[in-house]
Formats: sequence, structure tokens, C-alpha cells
Amino acid sequence: MDRALLVRLLGEKPAKQETQTTYSLAPLKQENGYRYTEVSYQACDGEMVQALLLIPDGLDIATDEKHPVIIAHHQHGGRYDAGMLEPAGLCDNPANTFAITLVRAGFIVICPEQIGFGRRREKLADGQYMNGRDNERWLFIQYYLKNRTLLGKCLFDMECAMDMLEQLPFVDKERIGICGHSMGGLIAYWFGWYEKRIKAIASVCGFSSLALLQQRHLNHTFTMYLPGILKYGDTPDLLDGICPKPLYLTFGAEDRIFPVDASLDICRKAQSIYTQQEASDQCIAEVTEDGHVFTEEKQSRAAEFFRMLL
Repeated sequence: MDRALLVRLLGEKPAKQETQTTYSLAPLKQENGYRYTEVSYQACDGEMVQALLLIPDGLDIATDEKHPVIIAHHQHGGRYDAGMLEPAGLCDNPANTFAITLVRAGFIVICPEQIGFGRRREKLADGQYMNGRDNERWLFIQYYLKNRTLLGKCLFDMECAMDMLEQLPFVDKERIGICGHSMGGLIAYWFGWYEKRIKAIASVCGFSSLALLQQRHLNHTFTMYLPGILKYGDTPDLLDGICPKPLYLTFGAEDRIFPVDASLDICRKAQSIYTQQEASDQCIAEVTEDGHVFTEEKQSRAAEFFRMLL
């Protein structure tokens, strides 16, 4: 699909504001094999938001050396309270903690928080957070009424996170990748397409054919939808614009929310596109015998993918 057309479908983008980056790396909180803290930055509508920053033990960020960074985007899973805390294992009963796998593999990891989750949920007049699903629907409508989209908001906020990362003195801005599972996999895929500064993408159980999901009456997170997109193509068509950027795509054959036939078609499409552009060594596309999960084996495979290609 035409890039300019897709960008228009994302909706109006707020005027660029001067990025205000504040961050503190002391005191760091120590965990097993890494330290973590928070970094604050200005999102696309001017609000200040936070992300978790994980730093491997043995990596000295006070020197002039630059280091690769992986953005670890959280999933949905109905865990509106968890947000950025889940990939870092800092919420109750985290479903997957792939940020820890990546930081223990030697990468600096940043876990941003999508609007509608964690601290970025809407509060009512009594100071209480809105019900998570109601909040997500309200946000979708709020942006729709302003000729914007929830997906566009998420990508434009992520663009601000990239601007912030480039200002951190220990970040190698030529070696920034993104990884995510489920909704995080969707954002990793879309943002990897949208943001040229992203150098490698790992998307786990992140998307499917919208046309097929509609045909089979399968609902998904509101972030997945753009008005009018099926007039011009479908989500898997972004692969043409991603290639030859290094890409790790993995799906589960037993995933109940993403039909396996579509997942197989997406993998074949990815392999064909990368082969045609003589970049087959830059693409891993697979359907494994599991479900809607980011297994420890796949987390290790993602870490190795970034080690090799980032």
C-alpha cells in the first residue's frame, strides 16, 4: 500500500512540539542481573508520560560508549492496570516478562506505556480510573471525532519516545529495535513500518488479516483498526514497506484469536517479499505449535535475532 495514503489514514498528527526530556538514572533499583529506573518525556499531545528503563549489570552508562536499545511494548490481555510494568515483571502475576530476557541478554530495554493502560488511563470526576474496556472505547471515539485514530496516537507517541531515546547520551541511535507480543506485537509491526529509525522488528502474535477477522467475526483491540484501510489493502501489506529491515515474525498455530491459515499466508508473504528483494537472511517468519504466547524459547530467539541483526 502507498505509504502517504496509510499515513493519512492514521489521522491528523498534532503539531510538532519541542521535546522536553527529563530523566534520572539515580538511584537505580537493583534486580537480578540488571537495574531499572523511570524516564519521563513529552508525548505527542504535550502530556508528560513515563517509561521504564532497564540497564544490564556490567554496562556503564556514564562513559562515552553507545549501546543498542530495544523498545519492549506491553501486551493488552485485558490488563489495563499493568501497562509498562508487565514486560519488566513489576505487576501482579505478569503473563510474560520478555523485557527481562532482553536486558539479561545485554540490551538496554525501554518499556513505554500506551494510552489507556497503567498510569495513562482516564480518570473520572471522582478521581477513579475508568473501567479499562470503557476507557479504550472512549479513547477510540474521542480520536475518531477529531479526525484522528487510536493507532495514530500510539504511533505518534512512540515517535516521541524515539526522540527522547536519541537524546540519552548512552544510546546508539543507529541500533534501536522494537519487540512486542500481542497488542505489543501489533505496535512493533506498525511502528517498525512507520519509523525509519527503527532498525529491527520482532512481532509476536501481533496481527492478522483484518478482512479475514471480520469475515470470521473475531473482535480485537481498538488499536488495530483504521477507517477505510480495507479499500486499499490489509495489514499484511505493510510488509512491502518494511522489507528489507530485519524482521522476526512468529505466530502460534493454536492461537484462538488469530486464524492459523492467515498466519501461514502472512509468513509465506513475508518470505516471498524478502526473497524477491534478496534479503531472505533478514527475515524469520514462522508458525509454531503453540498458542497466543511469547514462550521463553521465542524470547531467547528474539534476543538472538537482535544480537545478530541489530
